[in-house]
Amino acid sequence: MQKTSDHKILIVDDDQIVGKALGHLIKQIGAQSVYVPSGKQALEKITTADTPFSLIISDQQMPEMKGSELLEKAKEITPDTIRFLITGYADMDAVTEALNRGAIHQYISKPWNRESLSEAIRNSLEQYAVIMENHRLFTLAKEQNTVLYRLNVALKKNTDQHQKALLKKNERIAELTTRLEKEFDSRDHMQEVQTFLQKEQLLDQTRLHALHSAMASELYKQFTDIAARSGFEMPETFDTGF
Repeated sequence: MQKTSDHKILIVDDDQIVGKALGHLIKQIGAQSVYVPSGKQALEKITTADTPFSLIISDQQMPEMKGSELLEKAKEITPDTIRFLITGYADMDAVTEALNRGAIHQYISKPWNRESLSEAIRNSLEQYAVIMENHRLFTLAKEQNTVLYRLNVALKKNTDQHQKALLKKNERIAELTTRLEKEFDSRDHMQEVQTFLQKEQLLDQTRLHALHSAMASELYKQFTDIAARSGFEMPETFDTGF
């Protein structure tokens, strides 16, 4: 929220005495003020200001441009600025019309009560601060939503890519598994071992027969153990055929 000293108020009145009196009142509140004597100069200040005025206080009866006309134009330039119109009883028709068009937020009757006007100015500055804070929070939420949306898109993209990569790997594993199973089933591994040993001259025919006999004996022993656990009996001897 803005501090009171951060607020800037534009005073518009062709009577410099009134302008100084309002400036002194605003200074006591703790805010800043800028004074101009005409609606034309006021529009120039509003248009060229670095930051919008928090509040504009304008007299109704001014030469060249009425206060209600000025405030209506100010609304188009800085719609969030609070707008006060100072007027006499004779100008009530213009005040009513300005209120109906939304050109002013509040009117101040002449002669004004100092304490009432001070309170009205303080309330308007608080109102403007709330408006600015709401704008800030809305902008922040919009920026955060944009960031979250981009992160979500990037995350979804990475997830999709990761899932596609996993799918390809799974397909490759399944393909290799199928090939291994086919190759294992179609190959005579015992014959391959025998051929390799003979080719390398590591095993002659006599030793090969002995190897087969030993393997057959080991298999017979294993089958005997399995048969005993299952309640069957194997013959005590068998012919290996070698």
